[in-house]
Amino acid sequence: MIAGLVLLVSSSYGAPPSKLDTLTVGSRTYTNVNILGASVTDLYFTHNAGIGNVRLKFLSPELQKQFNYDPNAAAAAEQKQLDEDKRYQGVVASSVVAQAQKALAGKAEKNSPLMSLADPISDKSLLGKRAPALEVEKWLGEKPALEGKAVLIAFWAPWSEQCQKSIPLWNQLQKAFATNLVVVGVTAEHEEKVQEMTDPKIEFASALDTKSRLSAAAAITSIPCVLLVDPAGIVRYQGHPAALTEAYLRAWLSKPTD
Repeated sequence: MIAGLVLLVSSSYGAPPSKLDTLTVGSRTYTNVNILGASVTDLYFTHNAGIGNVRLKFLSPELQKQFNYDPNAAAAAEQKQLDEDKRYQGVVASSVVAQAQKALAGKAEKNSPLMSLADPISDKSLLGKRAPALEVEKWLGEKPALEGKAVLIAFWAPWSEQCQKSIPLWNQLQKAFATNLVVVGVTAEHEEKVQEMTDPKIEFASALDTKSRLSAAAAITSIPCVLLVDPAGIVRYQGHPAALTEAYLRAWLSKPTD
């Protein structure tokens, strides 16, 4: 959530701009940019296609000075967030495994789903609703066959360390459930940026959504974020990928179709 995290800054270098005609970060250019504010690590803004944030470390030196970027403070804040994410992932993973074991032992209620990870992120959550059509700008490789299969749509970006750490998990899930699950990675970055990232290697279907149309339709507000869609096209999970362990998916995919 941006609310509560954004702190407008002042600078001895000069007052930070409140508006920018364009903002270029890597290969992506935002237009009609209205600055909302900045934290130690990130710049928050609205643009012609919605709302966004970028790491201050990826901005031009001039903008970094205007927003008082301190690389040491930013690195410390990022490390703290990584540590908190690891703790969160551990708690979630342990909880999911426990749910899976209970369900597989036949202790789940008769009329309830095998496991429930209902995590309504916002009032726009798609849980229990039909997923948006998987329409992308370009497939990086062969378009996968989706009919009759569950789909794990993973929204990611090559510059995100958390996304990079999730790629091996998505590779593993695609290999483990190749007959009944398709993992599809979707990024708003341009193709050359994806191609530049050689490690970790992507071993699942990958697509571009540079105008963020699919992520907007899915109400994605942060990455990494995944949608687990059943073969009927209904979203069964929406949120952080840490919850979707191999144990959870094995149990979920083995349950009878509703």
